[in-house]
Amino acid sequence: MNEPGGRKRRYRWRGGRRGDGTGGPLGPATVALLGNLKTGKSTLFEALVRGGVKRQQVPGLGAAVTLAPLEAGSFRWLVDLPGVQALDERSEDARLMRWLLARQLLGAAILVIDARRLRRGLALALEIGSFGLPVVVALNMIDEARAQGLRVDVEELSRRLGVPVVEMVAREGRGVRTLRRALSQARPLSRKLELPAGLVKQVDELDRRLGQNAALSPGLRYLAAVRPGVVRRLLRGLLGWRELEKFDSWVEEIHGHMPDAGMQLAEAARQQAADLAAGAELHISGRRSGWLERLGNWMRQPLTGLPFAALVLVLAYLFVGVLGAQVLVDLLEGKLFGQLLLPAFERLLEPLPWPWVRELLVGPFGLVSVGITLALGIVLPVLATFFIAFAVLEDSGYLARLSLLLDRVMRRVGLTGKGVLPVVMGFSCVTMAVLTTRMLDTRKQRLIATLLLVMTIPCAPLLGVMMVALGRLHWTAGVVLALVLTGQFFLVGFLANLLVPGRRPEFIMEVPRLRLPKMRNVLLRSYHNLVWFMREAIPYFLLGTLVMFGLEKIGLLDVIRHLLQPVSVKLLGLPIESADAFLMTLIRREAGAALLVQQLNSGLYDGVQVLVTLVVMTVMLPCINTLLVMLKERGAVVTTVIVLLSIVVAVLEGGLVGWLLRLGGASF
Repeated sequence: MNEPGGRKRRYRWRGGRRGDGTGGPLGPATVALLGNLKTGKSTLFEALVRGGVKRQQVPGLGAAVTLAPLEAGSFRWLVDLPGVQALDERSEDARLMRWLLARQLLGAAILVIDARRLRRGLALALEIGSFGLPVVVALNMIDEARAQGLRVDVEELSRRLGVPVVEMVAREGRGVRTLRRALSQARPLSRKLELPAGLVKQVDELDRRLGQNAALSPGLRYLAAVRPGVVRRLLRGLLGWRELEKFDSWVEEIHGHMPDAGMQLAEAARQQAADLAAGAELHISGRRSGWLERLGNWMRQPLTGLPFAALVLVLAYLFVGVLGAQVLVDLLEGKLFGQLLLPAFERLLEPLPWPWVRELLVGPFGLVSVGITLALGIVLPVLATFFIAFAVLEDSGYLARLSLLLDRVMRRVGLTGKGVLPVVMGFSCVTMAVLTTRMLDTRKQRLIATLLLVMTIPCAPLLGVMMVALGRLHWTAGVVLALVLTGQFFLVGFLANLLVPGRRPEFIMEVPRLRLPKMRNVLLRSYHNLVWFMREAIPYFLLGTLVMFGLEKIGLLDVIRHLLQPVSVKLLGLPIESADAFLMTLIRREAGAALLVQQLNSGLYDGVQVLVTLVVMTVMLPCINTLLVMLKERGAVVTTVIVLLSIVVAVLEGGLVGWLLRLGGASF
């Protein structure tokens, strides 16, 4: 490939040559889980790997993927990609999948297909197969398919596709070992996606202009006929500038003659998938309309679904708010750390001749007395119960029904029922929830969802610490805080919907079968989430504590307190020590809230001041990880505007809430 001036140009990945795998885990040794939405990919990911989960940047794209070590022949890494309906859709998840396929950053793929919806899965498989990637088909949820009267002839399907097909029930671990062994036999699909006659002419003309360029794989060729703008972005760096000019001229001259190319290709993929499934899918008698199916239908109807949603919230509060935030926190932070470990550690340090070392470890801002105690004594027990509750709702299939139930409510804030999933995930981790906004269809929806997540949703660690603090007050304090944050959710969403330009698409969603959650899956998923969080959060807790210790020692802490006094004391009506909690919040939101609990136990706050502080902490700033993700997903300008807006709104709202509560004579 040549550039102007005759200089040869070669495309290289950051950190290594294209496709050689030296730029990181992505490469020939990497297997990807691909498939439609809600086919059980994440469950299968957890069953195939054993820890070591991390985020890896995708070279040249600026996005990140989740991967973990894998022991399967020559393959060493497994990457979990979000589900898509088709490769040509406009979502960020489809863009990520197209990039990995076009840039040859994968060694093989596991195509996860829902046995109940074989045709839909095969249509996507044909599109992916056009890129020549070696694959193995994981036919998941065969138990539910048989319960609905369906059976798939696996041998016949394997013969038609020319690749191994493995029957699976991923949530029970059935078929996992067989799938791992089958990866060594992965090979490209023998059945290719056949283009309609009109598209064949377009692709032939493109080949003529580019001279059968090797960079343009069959998969990219058919995508070029359907979504040329998308393919042009993929081709940057793979083609020289002269070839890109030829591609642009092809788009201008030819593509305008077939505006319905996308519909033609989608229909062709559906028809060919139906032909593939015709001889492999058998109908048998099966159990239908059990009590779980009837219950699942009731959950989707407003009259019966809303009371059930209220019951779920009550049970979740009892499990997380009472068991986690009160019983377990009192056991760990109060008894284990407060009465046993910290006194014993202080006695152990007494012989040391350096007072500053003792203060660094067990002082007012000690690494053990504050950093470790806050993380393990307050955040850990609440987070563990929250992750278990969240995994139960996810594994049972209830979250999809909640999305349908709340579709009308979400439309009030510019979203659809699909927006329920990022919002609900925000109560687990706002950082991950901002990443999942990619599943939303338009830029407007993604921006509104990000605003709601950052300015109104307390993540699980912060929510857990909130429950601990509110547990020290009258129950009405929790009701007031919930009303304030709910009101802000709708106000922010309503205003954003008015001010942000863009459209809101229709909401179509497949609802999985309601099922009893498997405790193995629930505990395994909760364990992975908890380990991931603690590995990431504990260093921030220690860093925040160390910063506070250093500021106090050099005398800057008092200076900062006095600088913040006009806001924290005069406007918000808080004690001057509240600046300590806000400084910790800048490093990690739940670290500031956990410090607030310690200050509350010391008698520094009354009930109104606690509520005001919690409101400000929820709205004021995202944590550092969320901030970094926002920069990548939304850009520097949008992120700066959101951060500045959140600071202003937090201060004004906190002052207003405190003024109204004191005006009404509230006391908690």
